[in-house]
Amino acid sequence: MSDSFAARRALIDRTLADAASRTGAPAVLAAPIRRALESPGKRVRGILLIAVGEAFGCRAEKLALAAAAIEMIHASSLILDDLPSMDDALLRRGAPTLHREFGEDLAILTAVSLLNHAYGAIAKAHGELSPRRWQMQQVVQRVVDAVGWDGTIAGEAVDLHSEGSTLDFDTLEFIHSRKTGALFVAAAAVGGMLANIHSAPLQRIEVFAKNLGLAFQITDDVLDVTSNPAVLGKDVGKDEQRLTFSKLAGVDGAREIAQELVATSLVAIEPLGAAATPLRELATMVRDRVR
Repeated sequence: MSDSFAARRALIDRTLADAASRTGAPAVLAAPIRRALESPGKRVRGILLIAVGEAFGCRAEKLALAAAAIEMIHASSLILDDLPSMDDALLRRGAPTLHREFGEDLAILTAVSLLNHAYGAIAKAHGELSPRRWQMQQVVQRVVDAVGWDGTIAGEAVDLHSEGSTLDFDTLEFIHSRKTGALFVAAAAVGGMLANIHSAPLQRIEVFAKNLGLAFQITDDVLDVTSNPAVLGKDVGKDEQRLTFSKLAGVDGAREIAQELVATSLVAIEPLGAAATPLRELATMVRDRVR
C-alpha cells in the first residue's frame, strides 16, 4: 500500500478508535463494539470515499467521519455474514469471528448498533461541511439505498440461497454488484457529494466505483480458491457450494474479468485528469491484491 493510502487508512483507524472509546454502551456491549471497530482491515471503502472527496477539493480530515461510517457499515455486514445462520465462519481479519468470542446475541446487537451509528455519523459529517451542494437527505439516502433491500442485503439474501442452484452470469453479477459493489458506489458517491461534486462527474465516479467493486469481489472469489487463511486472515473454501466467478469462468477467466473491470473503471475517470490519480492508484491496488 502506498504512503498516501496508508495515511488515509491511519486516519480512518484513528476515527474508528475514537468512536470506540466514546460509545457510552454498557460494558457487556462496549467490548464487542470496540473489537469490531478496531479490528484491522484494509479500509478500502473508506479510502475510496476520501480519495474521491480529495479529488474534488475536500480535505481528508473533513471526510474521515464519513469514511469511518462506511467502514462501520462494512464491519456490520461482515459480522452478520459470519453468523452460524449464514456462513458460519470461524476466522475474520486474523481473529475469531465476533460471535465466537462474544456470543451470537451480542454479535447481532453489535452489527445493528454499528449500522445505526453509521447513518448518524454520515449526517454529522454532512452537517459539519460548508458550503453544501447536496442536501443531507440525498447523501444519507444514497447510503440507505446501498444497504437496503435492493443493496447489500438483497445480494446477501440471493447469495445465501444460491447453494445447489444453477445460476447464470446475470444472477451472479446481481449478487456481487449488490453484496460488494453497492457499498463501493455509495462510498465514492458520498465522498464526491461531501466535496460538492457536480452531477456529471458524479456519474463517472459511480461507474468507476461499480466496476471496481465488482472487480474486488471477483478477486475475492479467486483468493478463496488460491489462497489460505494465514494470508487472508479469514476462512477460505466457504464458497464451495455456491456459484462464483471462479467456478463460472475458471480461475484464469475470473482474473481476466477482474482486469477488464478495472480497465473499464479507469476509462470512466479519464476525463477527470490528474485529480483522479489516487483513484487510478486504488484501482491498480485492487487489481494486484493478494489478500
